[in-house]
Amino acid sequence: MVKELAERLGEVESIVVESKQVERTPNMERCVQSSTSVIEPKGKKSLMLGKKVKLCDMEGHPVANAIIMSLDKSKMVMGKSLGEEYYEVAILFAYKPNAPLFVKDNERKTIQDAVESHIVWSGEFVEVDDT
Repeated sequence: MVKELAERLGEVESIVVESKQVERTPNMERCVQSSTSVIEPKGKKSLMLGKKVKLCDMEGHPVANAIIMSLDKSKMVMGKSLGEEYYEVAILFAYKPNAPLFVKDNERKTIQDAVESHIVWSGEFVEVDDT
């Protein structure tokens, strides 16, 4: 699964995102959504598909790195429709293993529980990882 994710990431890394999608504090320890939504202008959201991202907690601190797997508003993940608010992500690595998930299920309550699986994450707390 990780190999497939890495291959998919390699394929989409060639896409150049023309507009700034998130703001960062000078010390790069916080993830903050910019005032301009990542889904605007129309079509920019689709450029995030397959991108490597940092997932942030509600305080804006990175808790994991992941890959955006789906932005389909009608898709159900963890029993929840993604809608406009959530993204389906695959967690690759946990920076803060004990950080809680935005949406929990019976098997997954923390970031560590979700490593190497697909979960729902609030799009407001996703930062494109430019590294």
